Amino acid sequence: MKTVFNLFLGTIVVFLGGCISKTKSMSPDAEHLWKAVAIPEGRIDVTQPLFEHSGTHSLASLVELGISNNPQTRNAWWQAKKALAQQGRAESQYFPTVTANVDIAKQQTGAILGKPMSRVENWGPSLNVTYRLFQFGTSTANAKSAACALAAANYKFNHTLQTVVYNIQKNYYNYASAVATIEARKSSLKDATASFEAVQSRQEHGLARTQDVLLAKADKLQAEYELQAAQALLENCRAELALSVGIPVSKDFDVQVEFKDSAPLTEEVETLLEQALKRRSDVLSAEASVHAADWAHLKTQREALPAVNFMGSMGALRYRHDSRWQNNYSLGIGVSWTLFNGFDTQYKALAEYANTKSQKFALHQQQLQVLRDVWTEFHTFQSSIQLFNSAKALEAAANESFEAIRIGYDAGLNSLLDLLSAQKTLSEARLKRIRSQAELAIHWVQLAYVSGRLDPNDNLNF
Repeated sequence: MKTVFNLFLGTIVVFLGGCISKTKSMSPDAEHLWKAVAIPEGRIDVTQPLFEHSGTHSLASLVELGISNNPQTRNAWWQAKKALAQQGRAESQYFPTVTANVDIAKQQTGAILGKPMSRVENWGPSLNVTYRLFQFGTSTANAKSAACALAAANYKFNHTLQTVVYNIQKNYYNYASAVATIEARKSSLKDATASFEAVQSRQEHGLARTQDVLLAKADKLQAEYELQAAQALLENCRAELALSVGIPVSKDFDVQVEFKDSAPLTEEVETLLEQALKRRSDVLSAEASVHAADWAHLKTQREALPAVNFMGSMGALRYRHDSRWQNNYSLGIGVSWTLFNGFDTQYKALAEYANTKSQKFALHQQQLQVLRDVWTEFHTFQSSIQLFNSAKALEAAANESFEAIRIGYDAGLNSLLDLLSAQKTLSEARLKRIRSQAELAIHWVQLAYVSGRLDPNDNLNF
């Protein structure tokens, strides 16, 4: 029995060595074909939530908190882990299947044609090995398809990180715009209150009509209404920002508001268009999915060809009332070929071929959309720069005009309608400057996002 066991064990070792060599010969190909995508487990661990989210947060701390805490990043992380496990399952085909069994049997044969009845009872362990030696590269195609799927999942994880960072920055600047709007509304209310008090003072000296007082009062009430609306908008922006970070909104969640100047954009739109197709993680993920579908289609085609299999078994059997062990073993090589299975193989290959074509056209459509987004955001960002500069100049001019008319009203040179009109113009100019500043920052982030240059570690990285 020892000799048989050594022979059988040696056979297993030989086949395992062949399997390992095949696995190693496949991995370099995958490394050359698919660029490794780093999943940041060290600095940012998305598997561990951060619960300390109270207090005042800057934009950088919100990004850190969102990457670690947002459910979308955690979901994409485990999807990548799932793809890694599926790649391992695909590469497990390079190894043999080894099963161990222990059987207990009792057999009874009745008397037939004068032969006496017989009873046989036996039991014993057995070890079985099956290994596919060759099937025209089916296992390799399956393993490479899984490797491409893993690359697609990793790129998708990276794109999810960028999307989360983009949403946080966009909602942050919306929140900052809401805070600035409140300050502008407070300034407008202060001006309206000053005008109302000035009209009241003139009425007390018989220099203003009751209609002027009512008109100034209505303007003051309108300013109070707009201030309340701005405060309600701020809470909506706070809720949206908390959602993009991935934490529950509460009164303890506060944000440090700061507008940063956008860095100068030196690239031309053609350069950004070219780089976007090479850097966008979602485009790279779609490309990897196309290659995965190609390998999956090749696998289904190769499955229709014959397969060469190795089969081996070794066991020991012991009969009742017999102290001796009977050693059994078998080694063999067989060829299996599915000649007909109701056209299942053909339809499976057709389905994979259709999936490949669908993935390719989806990739083409996505590339066109990326080019459109980069082109649109580039010119929108350029326009937003001019709009912001114009809004600043308009606010300065409106402020000078309001001060001049206020002085003229106090001197009796301008009417109340002139003062209220200048006050309204100044209020609108303030809002235009605030909104254009927020839109400039948002379009800056959007341009970085659509061109694939939004870095989770850098707020504005052009």
